[in-house]
Amino acid sequence: RALAPLIVTVFTIVLQATIDLEARGIPIVGNIPKGLPRFTGGIAVDIDSVGQLAVVILSIVIVGFMESIAIAKQLAGKHNYEIDSSKELVGLGVANMCGGLFGGYPLTGSFSRSAVNNEAGAKSGVSGIVTATLVMIVVLFLTPVFELLSFPTLASIVISGVVSLVDYEEAIYLWKVHKFDFGVWMVAFLGTLFLGVELGLGLAVCLSLLLVIFESAYPHTAILGRLPGTTQYRNIKNYRQAELYDGILVVRVDAPIYFANAQNIRDKVRKYEQRAGKNKKIQYIIIEFSAVAHVDTSALHVLHEMHKTYHKRNIRLCITNPNAKVMQRLQQSGLTDEITLDQIFVSTHDALIHCLNEMDGDEVSRHPTDYNDKDQDDETSELVSSPDVPPVTSSSDDGFGDNDDVEAGVAKATGFA
Repeated sequence: RALAPLIVTVFTIVLQATIDLEARGIPIVGNIPKGLPRFTGGIAVDIDSVGQLAVVILSIVIVGFMESIAIAKQLAGKHNYEIDSSKELVGLGVANMCGGLFGGYPLTGSFSRSAVNNEAGAKSGVSGIVTATLVMIVVLFLTPVFELLSFPTLASIVISGVVSLVDYEEAIYLWKVHKFDFGVWMVAFLGTLFLGVELGLGLAVCLSLLLVIFESAYPHTAILGRLPGTTQYRNIKNYRQAELYDGILVVRVDAPIYFANAQNIRDKVRKYEQRAGKNKKIQYIIIEFSAVAHVDTSALHVLHEMHKTYHKRNIRLCITNPNAKVMQRLQQSGLTDEITLDQIFVSTHDALIHCLNEMDGDEVSRHPTDYNDKDQDDETSELVSSPDVPPVTSSSDDGFGDNDDVEAGVAKATGFA
């Protein structure tokens, strides 16, 4: 495998020297400048042109690094070793700095040359040192020989190396598992194939960023129900035996809340409340913050508005399991004073027991989930009451004491008294 490109190269050079392939319509490399490049590091940079070149330089850096890391990760995955992106970036920077001192072109990890190097059987970075040494020997002594090499030969060597990197099995896997990822893969593949590496990778990266923004702007939320006989609360779509409580709505937000998704989360909670309130007026809304790693000022404003809106309608807003960073933001914004620490709990079960104790026991009932498959992933079915099921109230079986202990637990867990 390693000797095949070398044999083809020698063979075509001999053909050109004997029967003149160029005269028969086959293009050859032609003139190759002889000798090493001269040192240009002492040439002053025109300061006036820096602003004009800034955009071009930035695009070269971004696209060059993307191309380099893409082929590096592809080969790393193929040969089962790890890649450090930071070291790759440092290596590219040093290489470009040294090349710039001699008037060289911007350097990146070439997709085609890496593929040829891999196809030739290279196993370590020593292959790069050997290649650089051979290139130096060629430009010093053998340029007349390689001027006879034909372009089709060069193209065939590159194509034979790149073909082995087309991972069609990965495309099949992505199609089965995640259609969006398959779409990004196809954009990168077709864009690179027809538009070039730079544009192809650029399109794929832009599409990936758009998907990230979309998914973060429309995060997953779920209505939670209590698994019978436990203190665990799960998505009622996935656990149809989960029990719901009349007058209490438990919602989980599965993402950080920030300016891009705060309004969407508010709208979803309002929709859940309207649907659940068709059978009986909601008195408590419990929002689980276990997956909320961060809240920004926009999210805090939305939470303030939600509290005021629900407070006017005599609906109490409860928050469960906020981390220390989120709890600090809630306190700094004054939201903890508005909601009061009595409504912030360590766990969802603590909050539910508190709400049940506050409600009239005759009005409390629990019932299994009535979920319709046709609903979308962010929607739930209408709630159906089952008055025949006896209410659940706080008892020693729940494993929790009174609410003073719960509040102390929140203060201890979050670092705020």
